[in-house]
Amino acid sequence: MKRLCASLTLLLLLTACGKPASTSATSAAPSATTPEMAEPAATPQPTVEPVVSLHWIGRQNEAGLYQREAFYDTESYLYGNGGVGARYVDFSRATEEVVGKPLELENANLQLFADGDSLYWVWSGMIRDTAILLRSDLDGGNRESLYDFPQGVSLGVGDEGLASDGTALYFRYCHISGDPKIPDAYELVRLDPNAETMETLTTWNEFAGYLQGVWQNKLLITRTTLSEDCPVEPVYDRYRVSNTEELMPWLTTTLCAMDPVTGEEEVLYSCPGRWLDRRLDRDALWCVEEAHQLVCRSLGEAEDTILTQLPGSLYLWDVCTEDVLLYGQEEGKEWLYLYNLADGTLTRSPQRRWLGGEDRAIPVVSEAGPGRYLVIDDANTGMQQLADREGTQYLIDGYARYAIASREALLDQSVPLTPVTRPGAP
Repeated sequence: MKRLCASLTLLLLLTACGKPASTSATSAAPSATTPEMAEPAATPQPTVEPVVSLHWIGRQNEAGLYQREAFYDTESYLYGNGGVGARYVDFSRATEEVVGKPLELENANLQLFADGDSLYWVWSGMIRDTAILLRSDLDGGNRESLYDFPQGVSLGVGDEGLASDGTALYFRYCHISGDPKIPDAYELVRLDPNAETMETLTTWNEFAGYLQGVWQNKLLITRTTLSEDCPVEPVYDRYRVSNTEELMPWLTTTLCAMDPVTGEEEVLYSCPGRWLDRRLDRDALWCVEEAHQLVCRSLGEAEDTILTQLPGSLYLWDVCTEDVLLYGQEEGKEWLYLYNLADGTLTRSPQRRWLGGEDRAIPVVSEAGPGRYLVIDDANTGMQQLADREGTQYLIDGYARYAIASREALLDQSVPLTPVTRPGAP
């Protein structure tokens, strides 16, 4: 009996001790799961590059055209001694006036560029001068300096313009060489006026290059390169390559679209020679080919579109919203031609003017809105007066008198032009 009780007691002890051991082992072991039950590893999110929204700032905006004007001194009558200022032609009011106060500059090398919000005043001199970049309201008021440039640099915007992302400005910048045997050094910069910082985005070689516009939020720049197999060595004189004509057969110019954030460049077009052989306008490349055909190629495309066959050796003047403007010789005279982009018709304008002692085709200065054009209607010699909105009179050189011409007026002499008046001036 004692042996039976002892056996039962031992069995109960072993059973009682075994249960916790089994429970402990189960909780310590990792749970068995199938691959389908396992949670997937977190996928790293791709890095998104910031997108910069670019727009172009040219010599006119939708409202009007800005031109530099050197004023005569009212006492000495010396040209330019009255300062250099801005002459503004308003398209909708058909008026012209002086905006802003004239600047006292070493020369008349003033460039004016405008978008829908601001007017930019750009001036550069020589190696001992200090470049100027000012921004004002469109009426010339509230003018302020955007950056303190060192001596010996030039803002090489030329007649092209600047780009903006709403905060920073992008333009060509030149370090003027102090040695005629060393070319000036050009680079593309981003200037943030608020942060008062300027950084280099890219540099150009000794053949320089240009900022031509913007496209798909990228900067359009040109680069010119010399083939490695060129047997002629570049000659440097007067701060540039002086034997470009000799090198021409081995030069190639390329149009590139540069991302202002990453610096990556995409080649859009290449041509032989020192300059881009097509006009860049409205997101396309335009030209008149040797076969007298008007040709267009949209940026990003590889093929040309032949728009029309021209009657002779016409040259491309401007690409506007509704028309492509061309000039050419016919019947021993020069004529203006309008190629309508909507219906594909080419029409010769009968409008002519007596300018400079010659019978000429009417000169178109710029587009003044869709289907409207700023033209030279008359030309006078001698000094004339131009006023600002406060009535201050300025003396200017014998200058063209403008008019606004509709497309219909350019094609029909019976349709009147709208003369551009000068409020406040006699």
